[in-house]
Amino acid sequence: MGRLKCYGEYSMKKLITWHKSMLERAQKEMGLSNYTLYWMAFFEGALVMWIIMKIFSSL
Repeated sequence: MGRLKCYGEYSMKKLITWHKSMLERAQKEMGLSNYTLYWMAFFEGALVMWIIMKIFSSL
């Protein structure tokens, strides 16, 4: 069980490292500031929540 936990932690760290590098690369290519990126993430989260609320309110 211990080996599985260590592997899971390793793969999660690898995923986080990959995500950060991809995000930094995309930010640099599009010329976005950190502030702009934060606002984009906020609005994306708000849009996703709105869609989820619409789906579950119609059930």
